[in-house]
Order: sequence, then structure tokens, then C-alpha cells
Amino acid sequence: MNKGMNKLNNRPPFLPSEFIAAHYLCYRNHDIMLEMLRSGEKHGVFNAEYPFRDEADRHSFEESEDIFTWLSETKREEERVDLLRRTIFPAVLSDFLHFVYEALACSGKAKLTVAFALLRKPLQENLHLLESIATDFDSFAAKLATEPHRLSAGGSGGLSAHQKRIDIAINQIDETDRFDGEYLAVLRYDKRNKDSFAHVFDTAIHLFTDNHAIRTEPMNINFIFSDNESRWSQWSYIYSRLPYVLTYARLLFEHVLAAVKKTDPKYIEDMERRLSASTLLWSETISEEYIVPPLTKFINATKSRLDSQCESQGYRVPSARDLDQLADTGRMPGETFLSAYTRNMSYGARATAAKAVRQAVGFAQRLGSRKHSDEDADLHGK
Repeated sequence: MNKGMNKLNNRPPFLPSEFIAAHYLCYRNHDIMLEMLRSGEKHGVFNAEYPFRDEADRHSFEESEDIFTWLSETKREEERVDLLRRTIFPAVLSDFLHFVYEALACSGKAKLTVAFALLRKPLQENLHLLESIATDFDSFAAKLATEPHRLSAGGSGGLSAHQKRIDIAINQIDETDRFDGEYLAVLRYDKRNKDSFAHVFDTAIHLFTDNHAIRTEPMNINFIFSDNESRWSQWSYIYSRLPYVLTYARLLFEHVLAAVKKTDPKYIEDMERRLSASTLLWSETISEEYIVPPLTKFINATKSRLDSQCESQGYRVPSARDLDQLADTGRMPGETFLSAYTRNMSYGARATAAKAVRQAVGFAQRLGSRKHSDEDADLHGK
């Protein structure tokens, strides 16, 4: 197991070491989305002020029972759209994160039936809603105002409709080289396909299922009789697929947030490098039987992108050892601690920078007790 994975706080006591890298990557994606939410709330990103045109305007607002109705009646369509984004985005993201966090916590405690049950809503419903916002906001706003039930994942059409929406979303986040819309649709919605979360969700929630694709076998009760072999298989599936879906979800949330408030591109670039390194560390732990072409595409494109970013900035292509430090601190292959610290401070990542300083101090202390080796010199050189 990679050293970097040992640095996790509160490592799940029941989770086999083979799945720690994937668990770590899932939480990293979760934590970055959580930071989007916290930072947005802290800096008032989700608040808005719209000036009254005159006293009559103020009076009509005070008499109105619903602000969205008032914005429509006073022909403030631009403000109405803006307020909808600022109101809905943090609520949907917060709900998404609550379920994902608890699902990961349950998985770490070997409560896999509960983990699968908790993943259903964020992957099928919340993500669908964000895709609807990202791909056709006007349609989303109109449905929300008149027929909100039409915004449910179940009411948006079959598998082809899901794929079409996801394909548009992948294009909008500029990730066509890494993600496969058809595969994401299958993973989230196709009960008939055994390589699908949807195939598992209903069996995790219901003791008995009658749908021909997931019908309960004779003399069985869904998920009740899971043994160690079953749990290993369930972990293997979750951790070979969930990092892929959560990476897509994070990129989509970042895209929707950008319509409200732009994030420092240098910060995004740094976080992407860290997550790319974590993705490559995770890829080494996936069992061969769970490798499928869309995952291979994702992993290869991620490696190619990370290698290009490092080389374009004058650093070497990351080795396995480099990936650990890049994932953990953001330090590029051969970059000095001071350089990484300065960059982290430049976009306000004080917690990360402080961690890099602690590592630098510890490393310097170790250097004082032994001669410089070629490896030490390589770590300090650019």
C-alpha cells in the first residue's frame, strides 16, 4: 500500500487496505466540493442584493408572499435566474454531500447495504438535477415553477435521454477525453446491466425485488446473507466505480458554481493535479476483472494530462513516488518545499501550506542527522 494512504485520519477499521486508495480519493472529491460550499457561504457568494426601482417597487415587494413570484411579476428575469442559481445550488450540493459522506462512512464500517442505499439519491437524483441546471437552465427554471415533478430522474425519459443529458454536460465541462456519457448513464440508471449501481440500489433497499432484471433468487433475501466474500465483491464494485462518478460530479458542481462565482483558476489547477495523482494511485489498486474500457480511457487521459502539466512547467513526468507527494501536498516532481509553500499561500490554502511547512521542517531535521544522498538532492532540485 502507498505511504500516502497511511496519512488518512481516522482510517476505517474494517476496510481492507486494498480499498484505502479509492476511499481516500472519494473523500478528496467530497472534501473539495464541501470546501466550495463552505467558502461560498463564508464569502456571501450565495447571497444577492437587487435594488428597488422606486418606492412603489419596494411596496410591491413587501406585499408579495414569494420573492420568485415578485421577480417574475416585476419582469426581473435576469435577477430571478441569478437568485435561483444562488438558492438551489448550495441546497442541492449540501444534500448530495450529506448522503455521499454517510455512504462512505458506512462502507468503511462494512455496512455495505446501507452504503448502497445511501448512494442512490445523490447519484440518481441530485446529480440529475445539477445536470439539468447545467445543460438547460431555462427549461429547469420553467419546470421548477410549474411542474417540479418533471425534474425527477424517473420522469426525464429512458436510458437514451439520460445519456443525451450527460453527454451535453460532459461537453460543457470540457471532459470528453476522460468521461463516457453512455457508461455514466448505465452506471446510474440501467437496472438490466450488472455493471451498474442501479442494478444494486433496489436490492439494497428492498428485501425482495420482482423486476426481472433484479428478481430475488429462490431461498434468498436481498443482501441479508452477505458473507466476507460478498462484502469483498461489494467493496470491489463500489471502489472501482465510485471515484469515477464522484470526479465527474465534482467537475459538474464546479461548472455550475462558476456561473455564480468564478474560482481562482490556479487553485483549480492545483487541486486537479492533486486529484489526478490520487486517481493514478487508485488505478493501481483496481482488480483486473473490474477494469472496463471507460475506466481505461479515464485513467490514461488523466495520466496524459498530468504528465503534460508537469512537463509544461519544467518538471519531470511523475514517478510512483512523486504521485504520493503530489497527491498529498501538491508538490510537483522535483519542486522545492519553498516553491510549493509559496504557491499554496498565493491562493489562500493555508492549511495545505502549513502541512507542507511541517513536512519541510521534519525533512530538514532528518537531513541534519545523515548525509545527503542522491535521492535527497533530487527532492530538493528542480
